Amino acid sequence: MITPQWLPFFVIVPLLAAALSLAISRIDRQKALIGQRTIAGLAILVNLLLAIAALVTVQSGRLVVDVGLWPAPYGITMVADGLSAIMLLLTAILAVVIFPYAIGTLDAREYMNYHPLVLCLITGVNGAFLAGDIFNLYVFFEILLMSSFVLLTLGGTAGQVRGGMRYVVLNLIASTVMLSAIGVAYGVLGTLNIAHMAQRLEQAPAHTVLIIGGMLMIAFSSKAGLFPLYFWLPVSYHTTHPAITAFFGGLLTKVGIYTLFRFLPLLFPDLLLEWQTLILAVAGLTMLTGVLGAMSVNTVRRVLSFHIISQVGYMVMGLGVAASGNRLAAGFGMAAGILYLVHHMIVKTALLMAGGAAELEAQSGNLVQGKLRGLMNTRPVLAVIFFIAAMSLAGIPPSSGFVAKLSLLQITLDTGHWLIAGVSLVVSILTLMSMARLWQYGFWGERQTAQPAERILDSRRRQWLILTPIAVLITLSLSIGIFAESIFRLSNTAAEQVMDREGYISDVGLQDLIQTLDAPQDSAPQTVSEGH
Repeated sequence: MITPQWLPFFVIVPLLAAALSLAISRIDRQKALIGQRTIAGLAILVNLLLAIAALVTVQSGRLVVDVGLWPAPYGITMVADGLSAIMLLLTAILAVVIFPYAIGTLDAREYMNYHPLVLCLITGVNGAFLAGDIFNLYVFFEILLMSSFVLLTLGGTAGQVRGGMRYVVLNLIASTVMLSAIGVAYGVLGTLNIAHMAQRLEQAPAHTVLIIGGMLMIAFSSKAGLFPLYFWLPVSYHTTHPAITAFFGGLLTKVGIYTLFRFLPLLFPDLLLEWQTLILAVAGLTMLTGVLGAMSVNTVRRVLSFHIISQVGYMVMGLGVAASGNRLAAGFGMAAGILYLVHHMIVKTALLMAGGAAELEAQSGNLVQGKLRGLMNTRPVLAVIFFIAAMSLAGIPPSSGFVAKLSLLQITLDTGHWLIAGVSLVVSILTLMSMARLWQYGFWGERQTAQPAERILDSRRRQWLILTPIAVLITLSLSIGIFAESIFRLSNTAAEQVMDREGYISDVGLQDLIQTLDAPQDSAPQTVSEGH
């Protein structure tokens, strides 16, 4: 259990650790690396403990703190609820498991301040999940964007630079749209505190609500990789090192999904109802374009990158069902979307780690040349854990993918959304075919070329560093499938808090202040006017 005063430490701990890591980078090269590993390891363990405590605490209510004792809506407010806590915990888990994987796989890039950059990335992600005002959300988005751009281009190869430029330019366009929406919101509403905005938008003109909501929808959809704004993702993620791709694939687009889950029910509940058809259409098109893209490319990480897009569509499918006017259906749809979000962050990271390890082992990610074949014979542990992760992504029981897809399918059928339910089933079948193709060309059969002289998994130490974290994620996926009822209970609690607008506003503690700020001037107390 923690108190609200602990929330700033989700930003303070990784940020201070990043600064300290950079400070020691000028000493002896090898000593600096050991120091950076030690600092990063301690910081992500503290972050994990804080996240576990936060998840336990929010089960009984939200955590709200006004940083620097400046009250909302004037100061910086940080808010944690069930959804925030789940995302913080998943971020912490991914940071912990990727840490040894990165040590086992990274080459000279680890000496290029890899660990401080990852800590800066965690700072931005954690801050985005806790931001109680939209401008600070933008600030944390930019911290995230800058860190991810440097990580993406770490090493400076031509392919990385090309992919990184596309990534940063297209994301900066989305950030510009978001900043423009913030400017319009502040000019019209006079506040950027999310709870205060929720109240004032109720009295705002319909066209103003539409403009602000539309611009934020575009910005967040681009960050999430939704159709048709996803094109930055498949041209960039596969270009960098597998350890970085795994972190990006498991985490970054989910920050965009988080903001959609957070803002649409809280700020724009009426637009959410009006846009239900649009949201479900975007979800279906995202699923289809992602899976078809995955079937059209021939390298492991490009296939898996397109599947990130496809799977994001399932999460938005849950948001579309949550747009229902039926309160029970809305809550169940949101809970199913959150459950799918949890599943995907775990399984996609495991797949990208395993796929990246296979590429490094074979020194090629091409599925056509035959260099990847035969890994089932030479590296059976890697092949098995990749297979389990692939089947979870496709939704085969008893994995987390099965229970997550079943939950979404059940609520869409119960609410009569037959078309999106059919699309999700078709995409699941195509996903299974795509994963079978990866397995056939990447792990099965006989290798058609000579083995590389040096292979990354020849070392017993590297086998532990690389394979153990992937096995941990696979175990988590299977545990979610086996203990689905308990996990869904957590998702349901998070969904109830997300859909509870009045509860959010109440917990931020703005009621009395908002009534004073929004009161007409002629209703001010007589004593105040006499004092003037």
